[in-house]
Amino acid sequence: RDILIKTTCNVAFIKIGRNDSLLPPRAASGPQMTVVGDSYQCSAGTGYAEIGDLPYEISARLGIGNVAVDAIRGTGYWNSGGDYGNFNDRLASHGTDNSTVFLVVGGINDYGDLIGALRTVWPSRTEYEQAVAGYLQNLRAARPEALIVVTAPFSPNPTLADSSYVAGAVTNTSGLGDFLFKARIQKDALLQVAGPWVHVDVLTGGGWLNSSGASGDVTQLPWFTGGIPAPGTTAGYKPGNPAGGGGGGFGGISRIPVVSGGLYTQAPDVRASGGSGRGLLLSSSIDEAGALSAIHVVSPGQGYSEGTGLPDIEIDPAYEQSPADIAPPVLVQGVNPNGTYPLPELLPAGVSGDLNNVYQFLLEDAVHPSPRGNEYLAERLARSIFDAVMAL
Repeated sequence: RDILIKTTCNVAFIKIGRNDSLLPPRAASGPQMTVVGDSYQCSAGTGYAEIGDLPYEISARLGIGNVAVDAIRGTGYWNSGGDYGNFNDRLASHGTDNSTVFLVVGGINDYGDLIGALRTVWPSRTEYEQAVAGYLQNLRAARPEALIVVTAPFSPNPTLADSSYVAGAVTNTSGLGDFLFKARIQKDALLQVAGPWVHVDVLTGGGWLNSSGASGDVTQLPWFTGGIPAPGTTAGYKPGNPAGGGGGGFGGISRIPVVSGGLYTQAPDVRASGGSGRGLLLSSSIDEAGALSAIHVVSPGQGYSEGTGLPDIEIDPAYEQSPADIAPPVLVQGVNPNGTYPLPELLPAGVSGDLNNVYQFLLEDAVHPSPRGNEYLAERLARSIFDAVMAL
């Protein structure tokens, strides 16, 4: 297997011989992947915390060492996220990446465009369709032989995945709910683009489809499941629940209470060990008197539970003059840990597993992937891409 070791350093100077050549890392042989998206590509986990895990997890699983990431929070094919630039605005730089694989993950933030954080502009349906189709067509023109992979929009609120909820009737005149509307436009636009391409339906579990017509991983089950449907939801009436219905929690640690600060000559190291989870990273600070004032949760980790599932916290005594006293760790509280899969009567025969996975796969904000969620999405996306390419 390929093992990617990522390091960061600041180089003051470098000296090379007269007959030597200095090349950028991407000049090495091997494929390169460009990942275009929004805040889902910025969600930090335990592997690449300063950037965001998802693009690097996917590329590592595909054996691609060179990765270019263009991820701007709140953006999409049409939405500029407050004038930061939508996918079309950023297209010129994508075409010059010279990548062999382009993974485009978008649509969550479309289709209302937030302008200057003051007002939302709704495009006409034609304008939105042209924004999606134009981006994919121009990307193909810029990179005629590259593999283009497009996902349907993720729906972190599972009750909206196949709902009839419409936020902007000026744009969405299709008779479908917003997410189904956006997913259809993206897929239809990709169908008009020359291959090779792959579409991955992460929204309703429609599986992957490649430009040769092959398909796979069809479950008809959304990748994010769980949550409480809107009142009155039935198989034929699915209004969605825009006010909630998602999840969030994933067994992370939210805080370590300090009961008394003790006395330290400098802020001590704080270590976590044991418990049912992993990935908890901590730091500390002291006040002007030298008392431990706070233990900071750098990374909340995942998989911890109450009682014996909580980690043990150790304060390094190297700088200790008198010990601090701390309380047990406090778990992140899930927004909807006991939610149920909406519309269980639509569950495909033979499908099993966690039908309330949002509790573990989303952060406490109930929108962005947790560390465990990033692993899940990366593994499943990489497997879908690999299987689809092998079937081309």
